[in-house]
Amino acid sequence: MAAIQPASSLRQCLRTISTSTSRRAITCSSTSSTIRLSLPQRRPASTQASQASLCLPPQKSLDRGHLMPRLRQPRRHFTGTRFIARNEQTPSSEPQPSTLYTFADMQSLTSRPAPNRVIIDVREPSELKATGKIPGAQNLPIKSAADGFFLGPDEFEERFGWEKPTAQDEVIFYCKAGVRSRAAAGLAAQAAFGGKIGEFPGSWIEWAEKGGEVEKVEE
Repeated sequence: MAAIQPASSLRQCLRTISTSTSRRAITCSSTSSTIRLSLPQRRPASTQASQASLCLPPQKSLDRGHLMPRLRQPRRHFTGTRFIARNEQTPSSEPQPSTLYTFADMQSLTSRPAPNRVIIDVREPSELKATGKIPGAQNLPIKSAADGFFLGPDEFEERFGWEKPTAQDEVIFYCKAGVRSRAAAGLAAQAAFGGKIGEFPGSWIEWAEKGGEVEKVEE
């Protein structure tokens, strides 16, 4: 084999460097002398990024003491005794539904008056004067005198001219079409106005249409 001259070895090394992507140290040797050419290596991007991150100041680690505690909604615990207490309510502690009377019932009641039963017309006095009323009925206008349900016995009698019903009395309400009498029954239950509560849903319209007896109201 022929000996390789240093100049030709240098040219061969340069050609190898231009085509190679890796810039590593290349050592060229010959029989008579050795030429060593060292070039700087290119660092991979990942290595540069990792080293760049090492130049940043280290972050302080946060322990649990520095973290804000998470606020949790309090859990609601329902005991069985609470529900038992609701279910153990006696019927007497709740408002009793009104007894509904028909036209025939009202005819029978008016024909047999009872001292512990009060029929109450809750229309305005002007309405009673214009149409009359069911025989024996008392007047307690709910629109203009709703506070009457809550008055004491003496003040009630002085204002309306008849005795306030007691817990031993049954009160039966009617109006023109049954709307105001329903409201009156609700007020009576709230105010403990009387004992047993009843309604005549047909009220004056049904009473007049079916030919019920009419008591005139004097001015």
